[in-house]
Amino acid sequence: MGFGSLYVGATGVVAHGDRMQVVANNLANVNTVGFKKSEAYFADLMSQQVAGASARYSSGANYVSQMGRGVALGEVRHIFKEGSLENSTTVTDLAVTGQGFFGVRGADSAETFYTRAGNFRFDNDAYLVNPSDLRLQGYQVDRETGQVSAAISDVQLPYEDVNVGDRTVRVVRSLPRATTSLEMVSNLDFSSSDNFTSSTDPFFAMLESYDATLSNGAPFGGVSPAYSSSLNVYDVDGNPHALTVYFDPVSANTVSNAATGYTYWEYLIAVPGDQDGSAAYGTSGAGLVGAGMLTFNGQGQLVGQSAFSSQGSKNLGDWQVASLSSNGTPTFDVTFGENGSPVGTTQNVSYDFGISSSTNSWEPGAQTASNVGLNTSAFGNLANITRDARSTTSYDSGSVTLYSIQDGFTDGELQNVSVDREGFLTGHFSNGQSERLYQIALYRFNSEFGLRAEGSNVFRATEASGAAIVGKVSEGGRGTIQQNTLETSNVDMAEQFADMILTQRGYQSNTKVITTADSLLSTTISTKR
Repeated sequence: MGFGSLYVGATGVVAHGDRMQVVANNLANVNTVGFKKSEAYFADLMSQQVAGASARYSSGANYVSQMGRGVALGEVRHIFKEGSLENSTTVTDLAVTGQGFFGVRGADSAETFYTRAGNFRFDNDAYLVNPSDLRLQGYQVDRETGQVSAAISDVQLPYEDVNVGDRTVRVVRSLPRATTSLEMVSNLDFSSSDNFTSSTDPFFAMLESYDATLSNGAPFGGVSPAYSSSLNVYDVDGNPHALTVYFDPVSANTVSNAATGYTYWEYLIAVPGDQDGSAAYGTSGAGLVGAGMLTFNGQGQLVGQSAFSSQGSKNLGDWQVASLSSNGTPTFDVTFGENGSPVGTTQNVSYDFGISSSTNSWEPGAQTASNVGLNTSAFGNLANITRDARSTTSYDSGSVTLYSIQDGFTDGELQNVSVDREGFLTGHFSNGQSERLYQIALYRFNSEFGLRAEGSNVFRATEASGAAIVGKVSEGGRGTIQQNTLETSNVDMAEQFADMILTQRGYQSNTKVITTADSLLSTTISTKR
């Protein structure tokens, strides 16, 4: 009697002592980033069979009585309920909202560990690491194509070592990109005067007047086109060059076959003559790259465009019908240079005034500019025109460029990074460009309760959890990511203090069992004496 009670009480003391350790660990980690609390669950021990009474089941089996032999700690289970989110001043402090774990790996280890603690920093080698120097895992993004790799790797900024004086500095650069396309949408004042005329080729009067050798740097001397608009374009080394589009109306009384109410504008595309890297450098045609006509209906809408291209020639016979880009817009070739020496190779650039050919083709017309003459129906237009949401117009209001953009840029250095909800780590550079560098990976498990805590806020996969299932953010039930945010511990202090009180009472009750059983044994021994 007494010895059995002592044993049962002792198991209760041990079990409640272990539970108190679980509660203590939860409270100790109440401010630990990404900590997941544990709960202790008890299980009774094997019962002792005792003699049965005379009562029987209908089957004739003896009724069995049992006495319990105590209690043991049956399971300590991690509770992966999401903790609250706390704002941070560091961009690389990351929190997962929803399901999923970050994957981290040591520099010399092939094993991946898993964590909800997202307090990451860039180390000296530009790896994104946690406080234990474990490297965050993700998918690298091709900086040219934007394609996300299928392979997992350490998240590391693509730095390069640059010598600055007597020091070596690590920088992340955005490489320059040569211009391949430009868009320009303007309004050309309907009431503008025709400043350049030609009795034989009125649609190329500006081209005939252009002279890059004029000493004042203005290719038209003292007479200016009705309107012009410039923007910077870039060569392969990232050097900017001012590209100018000149516009001038063509008087209807100088042409034939003009449609009633229609107006015509000639345009000319040129770069500064001293930045021409073609054979035309130093000639009157230096810098010329494109020419053509714009046709507007009576409402001022752009309804037609012709385009011819050549590099630096003043001879109309050298100006061929321009090639079309894959988007159905005209193109020109340009070779940028410095002091007559080319920079890189010839660049093909498409330009868009707001209309394009849906079939990438031209209507029948002249193949060279010399065949156009006075005839408005001879120069050919874009076939099967598609009009953009905004296109060049010719209204009776001041000439103005509504917007102009191009896709080239100079080189730049990394200024800061950001992480969006989809987990893309994006670099922001001094040249105004932004590039996706990595997409952070998230891991899931068939049973996250089977994960084994390894300390330092990380878990290890086990047979009970199943192998990690890696994937991209917000796919397959995975959550999203928030920057400047940390997930706090999911420990509820009030709940833990309540558990502490219950555990204390359970512990005290079992000590009473022990002392009472001891008293019974003492009484028994005294009775014998």
